[in-house]
Amino acid sequence: MLIIDEAGMVSSKDMADLVRLAKVKGARILYSGDTAQIKSVSEGDALRVIERESNINTVSLRQVQRQTNGEYKAAMEALRANPAEGYNRLQAMGAIREVDWRLRGQEVGRAYHEAALVPSRKGLTRSVLVVAKTHDEISIITHAIRSDRKRAGEIVDGEKFVKHSPLNWTEAQRKQMQKYQPGQVLGFHKAVKGVLKNEAVEVVSADERDVTARKSNGETITITRKQVKAFGVFEKKELEVSAGDKLLLQANWREKSFTATNGELVTVAEVKPGAIKLDDGRQLPAEYRQFTHGYAVTVNYSQAKTVDFVVVLNDGMASDKAYVANTRGREGLTIITSDVIALQESMGVSGDRQSATELARRAEKAQPAFPTTPADLAQLYKEQTFSRKPAQQEQFIQQERSHVYEHHDGISFGL
Repeated sequence: MLIIDEAGMVSSKDMADLVRLAKVKGARILYSGDTAQIKSVSEGDALRVIERESNINTVSLRQVQRQTNGEYKAAMEALRANPAEGYNRLQAMGAIREVDWRLRGQEVGRAYHEAALVPSRKGLTRSVLVVAKTHDEISIITHAIRSDRKRAGEIVDGEKFVKHSPLNWTEAQRKQMQKYQPGQVLGFHKAVKGVLKNEAVEVVSADERDVTARKSNGETITITRKQVKAFGVFEKKELEVSAGDKLLLQANWREKSFTATNGELVTVAEVKPGAIKLDDGRQLPAEYRQFTHGYAVTVNYSQAKTVDFVVVLNDGMASDKAYVANTRGREGLTIITSDVIALQESMGVSGDRQSATELARRAEKAQPAFPTTPADLAQLYKEQTFSRKPAQQEQFIQQERSHVYEHHDGISFGL
């Protein structure tokens, strides 16, 4: 049996490959996911289409377990069933703050600080996460939060590290070999000839056929289109890390000395030149460079995460993203926006992407009645011609002599 968690995030192409594999192996597939939440980055809403178009047996879990605050829980249940009602409930509980767009980062930082000062219901330090739509917003928010923490003496100036920041290229983009630039980093999550799993190489040059890259030992290798599924493309960026900082780990790593899961949120215990030690005792290997500050994340990274309190920066998210972002908290949330009208309207906008079958069915229903056979067109011509006066008939015929009517199956005739 193949068990697919977060199956709503599987693309159509990957789902087709998965089904083919199951057929070859004679295996069953168990999908676990929510079609009302985030879709795949690549094309196609595979799980939603399967659920709607096939006779697959489904079981729904309807009881909400995450939210422990009754008012918050009721608002999230309403948001899923009726976005307008959900918005009204969020307004009623005082969760929505409208601010000047120039002050969004500052207000998010303030909301984060206010939430973090309150102990959790268990009397522990409250876990707080900010969810935003874009990486630019996250950069602004992170700067504001870290500045506030420095002023409060919670963190001090730290050490500078070089991280590998993902460019999030699609497979099609990675196949455009001339697109690569010297200095970019290729991080391999799968071993290929000449490169180990978890190894990173730096681009030296590229042309239309292949990419030349350099390994850490100075050896140069050639990367071709056949290998693009084995790596991601990154750029080097400098990141200050201090003791007490929150980090987001952005790559899976399975070694005896260190293990990490992509999307894991961790706290830094100690930093030294070239070394980061976490409060759980782990130390990041020198080769592990896929990390960033973990105060704010995108909606995609927030899915499947649970914190005590969530702060959402939302000037307009489709319903699936808004639902995911707003439901990350146990005890409560604050939504910061510069436009409450845009916020309210966007919560009702579906993020579903139509399949070819759905588009064809919708087009068929929406297609206006129009003559498509020669007989139908002749009758239309007769009606339009002989309903006119003689002078109008002559003018109409002259106009129509140059026109050719084409039947949609390829049949055509003219006057």
